[in-house]
Amino acid sequence: MNVSTRTSGILQGARGCPYCMSRNTKDSSWRNAAEKAGRFWLRPVRCRNCHKRFVRFRRVPLAAFAGLVFLGMSALVVITVQSAGSRIPSEHERKLAELDPRDVARIRAEAGNSLAQFEYAMLLSQGGTGEREDLVESIKWFEKAAEQGHAQAQYELAQVYKLGRGTLQDYDASARWFMEAARKGHVAAQYHMGRLYRIGEGVDLDLIRAYAWFNRAAALGHGAARGARDEIAASLKPEQVEAAQKLSRDLLSAPPASGPAANASSSTGPEVTALAPSEKGRAIGVTVKP
Repeated sequence: MNVSTRTSGILQGARGCPYCMSRNTKDSSWRNAAEKAGRFWLRPVRCRNCHKRFVRFRRVPLAAFAGLVFLGMSALVVITVQSAGSRIPSEHERKLAELDPRDVARIRAEAGNSLAQFEYAMLLSQGGTGEREDLVESIKWFEKAAEQGHAQAQYELAQVYKLGRGTLQDYDASARWFMEAARKGHVAAQYHMGRLYRIGEGVDLDLIRAYAWFNRAAALGHGAARGARDEIAASLKPEQVEAAQKLSRDLLSAPPASGPAANASSSTGPEVTALAPSEKGRAIGVTVKP
């Protein structure tokens, strides 16, 4: 006869018989696997008075399950409380929210982060948040970010000196910052380095290096650099093109020169003669070092 599905009631005690209410019970055993199937949480019990069998919950698995549920609920409550607390702005954040956006950007820049300094410089140079532009102050923050190695700040600073926006034009300084950004893989700066070497602005005129920088930028998808490189290649001898391509591979690994003028003369190697356009458009021979 199969065991009854009636379970011991809580008020009757852990081993109370649900038939005769007697507590004179003892643990029984399952008669076969079919009777035990699906009853992991239950244990058979026999009443010594009425001799009927029934089941009760096994204490250890049930307690373990209840403990896991309790721990899970507790963890959920803690996470909910912490996430709610994290959404509460701090006193510092509340004060920042009350400030003008430009003042907030300045405070973050003064903390020394190069990205914050660059963003503040851009805000000043563009006159954001309805304020007038402040080119002189923006140069100060571009320089701070550039000196920490921020490539875009170096590029923007090079443009400032090249165009003379908020300062006197300085082609040497422009070339130096274009070079710094170009060595970090800034594709627009690499293109500008090619242009500078092509016309000798801030650096010595050097078509080999112009080709090399145009080639670097072209490899990164710069369309204008590709056209400029091919135009220079048409005026170079095959051995000069080969030297320029080798230099292009070595540009980023070469140690930086101490100044713009040194960029053209610090490299070692045999001198080659490149063809450079004169002011009247005629090709003239200039000696350069690859």
